Amino acid sequence: MNNILKYTKSLFLCLSIIIGLTSCEDDETVFDRIVGYEWVGDLGFADRYGPLESGLYFDGNGFGTDAQCYYDDPNGEIIYSLPFRWVINGGILSLDYGNDYPLLEIYDVYVFGDELSGVLYVDGLRDGPITLYRY
Repeated sequence: MNNILKYTKSLFLCLSIIIGLTSCEDDETVFDRIVGYEWVGDLGFADRYGPLESGLYFDGNGFGTDAQCYYDDPNGEIIYSLPFRWVINGGILSLDYGNDYPLLEIYDVYVFGDELSGVLYVDGLRDGPITLYRY
């Protein structure tokens, strides 16, 4: 009986490690899954007329464009087009829009199908969970 309990604990430990390792994606996998697509969602941008939805396009050279429109616009007219630099390192996707904007970081980036998820940080402060959708 003692041996069975010992092996059960060992098996449980091994399974926990395997599940933990497979739930994280490496940076190259994330890179390959996001480059060349537009990812749409809420990054917290707004102007005096209301909140803006972001449409991020990632180029393979570390640059990208954020095409922003109002959520309630049925035509999806682009109001702002902001360039940004991006990098994925250690599971953190950093979006640098330059000196006029805060640094956005998405921690624990995970891409599954048409969804990119993680936890958004704005200038180092946790904002909350985020999901972007491939468009």
